[in-house]
Amino acid sequence: YEKEHGNVLFVMGPAVAFDNDSRASMQYLIENGYCDGLLAGNALATHDLEAAYFRTALGQNIYTQESVPNGHYNHLDVINKIRSCGSIPSFIAKEKIHDGIIYAMNKCNKPFVLCGSIRDDGPLPEVVGNVYEGQGAMRNLIKKATTVICLATQLHTIATGNITPSFRKVDGEIRPIYIYSVDISEFATNKLKDRGSLSATGIITNVQDFVVNVAKALGFKG
Repeated sequence: YEKEHGNVLFVMGPAVAFDNDSRASMQYLIENGYCDGLLAGNALATHDLEAAYFRTALGQNIYTQESVPNGHYNHLDVINKIRSCGSIPSFIAKEKIHDGIIYAMNKCNKPFVLCGSIRDDGPLPEVVGNVYEGQGAMRNLIKKATTVICLATQLHTIATGNITPSFRKVDGEIRPIYIYSVDISEFATNKLKDRGSLSATGIITNVQDFVVNVAKALGFKG
């Protein structure tokens, strides 16, 4: 329904990129019109592009979950490669990246905002380091959203909830904004409501399973 009548915004942590099937499922959702925007941090983009380039995330094979020799350096190598290219789109084109979440967002020309942290490696060129500019960029996507789906990222979920209203006027009618917080940690989902997002619905589950099941329900055959 929201694909046809609204705007679906995903807020995503790196766990979605750690598994081959969840990456493929999220790519399907993006390419088939079920994602109108993405809010994330340096880690999601870095490990998703690491998966596309090395087939690892945090040095583990995204299919077998086995650690590869010196794999813990892979994400740093990817960051340096992207920075040498100047931008994520340039890296995707130069290295012929053809799968994943960020690839799909770039291919479909969907907007994404990557907000920075003092803990970030690198970071990637597109990461917004100024928190005020980052919040402004997040608001630009949130003001269009009618459904917000937060996947395994406690801090980005709370940040998004803090600047998301409960209702919005769409085509002259007042309607609710649906907010879902999907996380394996009950604390993470409860925290969103504790901070004032009273319309949020918590779903306690593995986000990788959640994304795969949603995609399959919408026709994904992978």
